[in-house]
Amino acid sequence: MTAAARHVTTFVEALARGGYDEANLQARLGTPDARLSTDEQRALWLWRARGRDGQAVLARLFLLESAVPAAEARRALGAAGFAAAVALGVARVSGAKVEPRVQLGLHGGLVIAGDLEVGAASARRRDHAAGPNTATLLLERMTIRRPVTRALDLGCGGGYLALRLAAHAGDVWGTDVSPRALRYARLNAALNGVGHARFVASDRFAALRGRTFELITGNLPFVISPETRFTFRDAGLRRDGFLESVVRATGRHLSEGGIAQYLAQWVHGDEDEEPRLARWVRDAGCDALIIRLEREPADAYACRWLAGPGRPLVADERARRMARWMAYYERAGIRAISTGLFCLRRRARGRHVFAIEPSSPAAPPSGAEIAGWFDAV
Repeated sequence: MTAAARHVTTFVEALARGGYDEANLQARLGTPDARLSTDEQRALWLWRARGRDGQAVLARLFLLESAVPAAEARRALGAAGFAAAVALGVARVSGAKVEPRVQLGLHGGLVIAGDLEVGAASARRRDHAAGPNTATLLLERMTIRRPVTRALDLGCGGGYLALRLAAHAGDVWGTDVSPRALRYARLNAALNGVGHARFVASDRFAALRGRTFELITGNLPFVISPETRFTFRDAGLRRDGFLESVVRATGRHLSEGGIAQYLAQWVHGDEDEEPRLARWVRDAGCDALIIRLEREPADAYACRWLAGPGRPLVADERARRMARWMAYYERAGIRAISTGLFCLRRRARGRHVFAIEPSSPAAPPSGAEIAGWFDAV
């Protein structure tokens, strides 16, 4: 066993001894979801996690991104666990205190490391590696959970969806363009004892030539804008060209009968929606079920997305960027933008089936329901 592997094992055992798990923290914080995403939520949870017992100290340090006295952290983790945390780079000693260097979210029985999310310490880099967010968890609910030999998470970020695939796939791949995200993905696989997941640098399918999969998932960088501020968020190509490029290439990387599921966004302009999208999926040699979760006018969409993660925008900056986004939409002929799930099934022969179905983010179909639709057609 390598030194890094020993540190991981020691640290994970220390977290378990300290009661840092999903059920314990949900009970303590009064929430069904042990993940942190807002400053307001953090203030409430810091109050509920006050105290000097090990569970409270670990919650403040690793979930609530708050420095704690070094003596308390050493007591909560034990001497070996404390040393392992520092060696792994998930915490650092600063004088008499210990500061978090990652957030350790708890989701679906997994512990997931990602960049700090709230407070002054969470300055956003372009390659910010977020933990599971609302879109990730939405796609997780809609993913088809059937045993497969090989699965892929395209644009895996910190690896959460790939690790969920590992529960029912014999061989799991994750790809991302961000070396920082891939480092987190490998750390998270180690923290959760997943040894059959590999993570490789790749722009979409570029590093996967000739490889096919029975199941592909992707919480794509889907935001359609004139900006490329965040690698994990912004699509970067004109209109919905990023999604089109992924859909058209998908058929070459699905085994016969294999299914791909992408959470994505696409534009509406003067051209009819259905024929345009149908061309993408039929050129890929696939059946398709597209589940529309939301459709917004371009101005409402811009107002919702332009701030992005990090500090709130001041009024003048918001107005300037809103004008820039709307000028881009006008030049590109974008009137509205839809958010939804592209479900593609590879089928080499016969007439391909194409359907767009409405749904809601509040009540999306489950993976089992989506599988049932494909079985029926």
